[in-house]
Amino acid sequence: MNTEGILQNLADANRVAPFLPWAKAVYEYRQRTLLKDDPLMRCLPPGGPRQYQTNGFQFVEQRDLGRILVLLGGGNRNWRVIYTDGRPQGQPDEVVRSYYGNSVGKWEKDTLVVDVIGFNEHFWFINGGLPHTEALHLTERFARADLNLMTYQVTIDDPRTYTSPWTRSAIFFWVPDQEIQEYFCEENVEATLSGKGSYK
Repeated sequence: MNTEGILQNLADANRVAPFLPWAKAVYEYRQRTLLKDDPLMRCLPPGGPRQYQTNGFQFVEQRDLGRILVLLGGGNRNWRVIYTDGRPQGQPDEVVRSYYGNSVGKWEKDTLVVDVIGFNEHFWFINGGLPHTEALHLTERFARADLNLMTYQVTIDDPRTYTSPWTRSAIFFWVPDQEIQEYFCEENVEATLSGKGSYK
Protein backbone atom coordinates (compact mmCIF):
# COMPACT_ATOMS: atom_id res chain seq x y z
CA MET A 1 0.00 0.00 0.00
CA ASN A 2 1.06 3.59 -0.45
CA THR A 3 1.68 6.13 2.34
CA GLU A 4 -2.04 7.01 2.53
CA GLY A 5 -2.88 3.33 3.05
CA ILE A 6 -4.38 2.65 -0.38
CA LEU A 7 -3.79 -0.92 -1.52
CA GLN A 8 -2.14 -1.50 -4.88
CA ASN A 9 -4.37 -4.55 -5.27
CA LEU A 10 -7.78 -4.65 -3.54
CA ALA A 11 -7.58 -8.45 -3.54
CA ASP A 12 -4.97 -8.08 -0.78
CA ALA A 13 -7.58 -6.80 1.71
CA ASN A 14 -7.62 -10.15 3.52
CA ARG A 15 -3.93 -9.67 4.33
CA VAL A 16 -4.49 -6.33 6.09
CA ALA A 17 -6.46 -7.51 9.14
CA PRO A 18 -8.72 -10.39 10.29
CA PHE A 19 -11.95 -8.63 9.28
CA LEU A 20 -15.48 -9.67 10.11
CA PRO A 21 -17.55 -9.60 6.88
CA TRP A 22 -19.18 -6.18 7.51
CA ALA A 23 -15.81 -4.62 8.36
CA LYS A 24 -14.16 -6.01 5.22
CA ALA A 25 -17.00 -4.58 3.11
CA VAL A 26 -16.55 -1.14 4.71
CA TYR A 27 -12.78 -1.27 4.27
CA GLU A 28 -13.08 -2.29 0.60
CA TYR A 29 -15.59 0.51 -0.04
CA ARG A 30 -13.23 3.07 1.46
CA GLN A 31 -10.40 1.69 -0.64
CA ARG A 32 -12.45 1.71 -3.88
CA THR A 33 -13.49 5.33 -3.29
CA LEU A 34 -9.86 6.33 -2.59
CA LEU A 35 -10.60 7.30 1.02
CA LYS A 36 -12.85 10.20 -0.02
CA ASP A 37 -14.81 10.07 3.27
CA ASP A 38 -11.73 10.23 5.50
CA PRO A 39 -12.72 12.12 8.71
CA LEU A 40 -9.20 13.58 8.86
CA MET A 41 -10.04 15.56 5.72
CA ARG A 42 -12.86 17.18 7.73
CA CYS A 43 -10.33 18.18 10.41
CA LEU A 44 -11.43 15.54 12.93
CA PRO A 45 -8.66 14.20 15.20
CA PRO A 46 -6.60 11.17 14.12
CA GLY A 47 -7.42 8.84 17.02
CA GLY A 48 -5.76 5.56 17.88
CA PRO A 49 -2.43 4.66 16.25
CA ARG A 50 -3.12 7.11 13.43
CA GLN A 51 -2.13 9.96 15.73
CA TYR A 52 1.47 8.89 15.12
CA GLN A 53 1.03 9.03 11.33
CA THR A 54 0.64 12.82 11.29
CA ASN A 55 3.08 15.73 11.51
CA GLY A 56 5.16 14.59 14.46
CA PHE A 57 4.56 14.07 18.16
CA GLN A 58 6.30 14.64 21.46
CA PHE A 59 6.05 12.90 24.84
CA VAL A 60 6.24 15.09 27.96
CA GLU A 61 6.45 13.13 31.21
CA GLN A 62 5.08 14.87 34.31
CA ARG A 63 6.13 12.46 37.04
CA ASP A 64 4.88 14.62 39.90
CA LEU A 65 1.39 14.60 38.33
CA GLY A 66 1.49 10.90 37.38
CA ARG A 67 0.91 11.43 33.70
CA ILE A 68 2.50 11.68 30.28
CA LEU A 69 1.26 14.22 27.76
CA VAL A 70 1.44 13.27 24.10
CA LEU A 71 1.56 16.45 22.02
CA LEU A 72 0.52 15.91 18.41
CA GLY A 73 1.57 17.89 15.36
CA GLY A 74 -1.38 16.95 13.15
CA GLY A 75 -5.01 18.02 13.35
CA ASN A 76 -5.37 21.14 15.44
CA ARG A 77 -2.55 20.83 17.97
CA ASN A 78 -4.27 18.01 19.79
CA TRP A 79 -2.94 16.29 22.89
CA ARG A 80 -3.51 13.06 24.74
CA VAL A 81 -3.02 12.16 28.41
CA ILE A 82 -1.59 8.81 29.54
CA TYR A 83 -2.11 8.37 33.30
CA THR A 84 0.82 6.71 35.08
CA ASP A 85 -0.32 7.28 38.67
CA GLY A 86 -1.29 3.64 39.29
CA ARG A 87 -5.02 4.10 38.75
CA PRO A 88 -6.93 1.09 37.40
CA GLN A 89 -8.44 1.19 33.95
CA GLY A 90 -12.13 2.06 34.03
CA GLN A 91 -14.89 -0.15 32.76
CA PRO A 92 -15.77 0.36 29.07
CA ASP A 93 -19.32 1.48 29.88
CA GLU A 94 -18.07 4.03 32.45
CA VAL A 95 -15.48 6.01 30.48
CA VAL A 96 -16.26 9.04 28.33
CA ARG A 97 -15.84 8.03 24.69
CA SER A 98 -13.33 10.14 22.79
CA TYR A 99 -10.92 10.19 19.85
CA TYR A 100 -7.92 9.18 21.98
CA GLY A 101 -9.69 6.98 24.51
CA ASN A 102 -8.91 6.56 28.20
CA SER A 103 -5.20 5.73 28.57
CA VAL A 104 -3.66 4.10 31.63
CA GLY A 105 0.05 3.33 31.43
CA LYS A 106 2.69 1.57 33.49
CA TRP A 107 6.39 0.97 33.11
CA GLU A 108 7.64 -2.57 32.57
CA LYS A 109 11.38 -2.00 32.93
CA ASP A 110 12.16 0.40 30.05
CA THR A 111 8.91 -0.16 28.16
CA LEU A 112 5.82 2.01 28.59
CA VAL A 113 2.74 -0.23 28.31
CA VAL A 114 -0.53 1.62 27.78
CA ASP A 115 -4.03 0.16 28.05
CA VAL A 116 -6.58 2.21 26.06
CA ILE A 117 -10.37 1.88 25.95
CA GLY A 118 -13.28 4.28 25.52
CA PHE A 119 -13.07 5.28 21.87
CA ASN A 120 -15.81 6.89 19.83
CA GLU A 121 -16.44 5.82 16.22
CA HIS A 122 -15.83 9.19 14.54
CA PHE A 123 -12.32 8.51 13.21
CA TRP A 124 -10.30 5.98 11.19
CA PHE A 125 -7.83 4.56 13.67
CA ILE A 126 -5.19 3.77 11.01
CA ASN A 127 -4.82 5.40 7.62
CA GLY A 128 -6.34 3.43 4.76
CA GLY A 129 -9.84 3.33 6.23
CA LEU A 130 -9.70 0.50 8.74
CA PRO A 131 -13.02 0.47 10.65
CA HIS A 132 -13.61 -0.01 14.37
CA THR A 133 -16.43 0.18 16.91
CA GLU A 134 -16.68 1.52 20.45
CA ALA A 135 -15.44 -1.92 21.58
CA LEU A 136 -11.93 -1.03 20.34
CA HIS A 137 -9.27 -1.86 22.94
CA LEU A 138 -5.62 -1.07 22.30
CA THR A 139 -2.52 -2.24 24.12
CA GLU A 140 0.41 -0.02 23.18
CA ARG A 141 4.08 -0.67 23.92
CA PHE A 142 6.66 2.11 23.58
CA ALA A 143 10.38 1.36 23.98
CA ARG A 144 13.51 3.39 23.27
CA ALA A 145 16.10 1.24 21.54
CA ASP A 146 18.50 4.18 21.87
CA LEU A 147 18.31 7.97 22.10
CA ASN A 148 17.39 8.27 18.42
CA LEU A 149 14.88 5.46 17.96
CA MET A 150 11.60 4.42 19.57
CA THR A 151 9.71 1.24 18.76
CA TYR A 152 5.92 1.13 18.87
CA GLN A 153 3.80 -1.99 18.98
CA VAL A 154 0.03 -1.95 19.23
CA THR A 155 -2.37 -4.85 19.68
CA ILE A 156 -5.82 -4.13 18.28
CA ASP A 157 -8.71 -5.95 19.92
CA ASP A 158 -12.21 -5.14 18.66
CA PRO A 159 -14.37 -8.28 18.68
CA ARG A 160 -17.21 -6.47 16.91
CA THR A 161 -14.95 -5.70 13.92
CA TYR A 162 -12.21 -8.36 13.77
CA THR A 163 -12.24 -12.12 14.26
CA SER A 164 -9.22 -12.01 16.59
CA PRO A 165 -6.76 -9.51 18.09
CA TRP A 166 -3.92 -8.47 15.78
CA THR A 167 -0.71 -6.49 16.08
CA ARG A 168 1.03 -3.71 14.16
CA SER A 169 4.39 -2.13 14.81
CA ALA A 170 6.37 0.92 13.74
CA ILE A 171 9.70 2.58 14.35
CA PHE A 172 9.95 6.31 15.07
CA PHE A 173 13.11 8.34 14.72
CA TRP A 174 13.95 11.39 16.79
CA VAL A 175 14.43 14.56 14.76
CA PRO A 176 17.03 16.65 16.60
CA ASP A 177 16.78 20.41 17.09
CA GLN A 178 13.14 20.61 16.00
CA GLU A 179 9.92 21.47 17.75
CA ILE A 180 6.37 20.58 16.70
CA GLN A 181 5.31 23.26 14.27
CA GLU A 182 2.08 25.20 14.56
CA TYR A 183 -0.52 23.53 12.36
CA PHE A 184 -4.20 24.26 11.86
CA CYS A 185 -6.15 21.78 9.79
CA GLU A 186 -8.73 24.26 8.48
CA GLU A 187 -6.06 26.48 6.91
CA ASN A 188 -4.50 23.51 5.12
CA VAL A 189 -7.84 22.19 3.85
CA GLU A 190 -8.76 25.65 2.49
CA ALA A 191 -5.38 25.89 0.74
CA THR A 192 -5.84 22.45 -0.80
CA LEU A 193 -9.35 23.23 -2.03
CA SER A 194 -8.13 26.48 -3.60
CA GLY A 195 -5.23 24.67 -5.28
CA LYS A 196 -2.59 26.59 -3.29
CA GLY A 197 -1.37 23.85 -0.99
CA SER A 198 -1.33 20.21 -0.10
CA TYR A 199 -3.01 18.38 2.74
CA LYS A 200 -0.94 16.04 4.87
